[in-house]
Amino acid sequence: MNCRIPAEPVEVVTEVKRSRFQTTVAHAPTTTAAHATIASLRAQHPDANHVCWAFIAGVPGQTTALGCSDDGEPSGTAGKPMLNVLQHGDVGFVVAATVRYFGGTKLGTGGLVRAYTQSLVAALDALTTTPWRERVALKLSVPYATESTARHLIDTHAADIETVGYSDTVDFDLLLDADVREPLMAALNNACAGQLSVHSP
Repeated sequence: MNCRIPAEPVEVVTEVKRSRFQTTVAHAPTTTAAHATIASLRAQHPDANHVCWAFIAGVPGQTTALGCSDDGEPSGTAGKPMLNVLQHGDVGFVVAATVRYFGGTKLGTGGLVRAYTQSLVAALDALTTTPWRERVALKLSVPYATESTARHLIDTHAADIETVGYSDTVDFDLLLDADVREPLMAALNNACAGQLSVHSP
């Protein structure tokens, strides 16, 4: 599916009735990365009243690697509205966190929903993105005589070699774009005269 990811983090500050909403949007390839970004913002702003957040560590619309938190704001006024914005956008593998400094005037539940939503929308408008490429793992073995040729083909198909092992054959653990998996396997099989072995995954 078409999906874009943050190219680099962005930070946008909005103010509503003297309350300061500082929203950061960043790349979150995993849930661990998302929580690390949130923890870093908490450490940078120990005096903030709230650090509310939402993330989707996957493509928009998926439901397995996402989360949100109101962080002490009235239930449903911050995290869920932020997550809703992310789910209806075209940016995936993304975390958004809003640091709020209270300005002395209560905004009410509706006001909070609007403030957190608008702050995130503003940050997404300022965000630069890059196309997402689905990456897959591939394990394969080639004869020793074809190692240099195999390495060349792996390189020309922009695959990353994670590990190399040497047994009766040369064993590669690769990470590559999903759409080059079949072309690479065909090229390697041809170079190995049919002696290519592919293992799971």
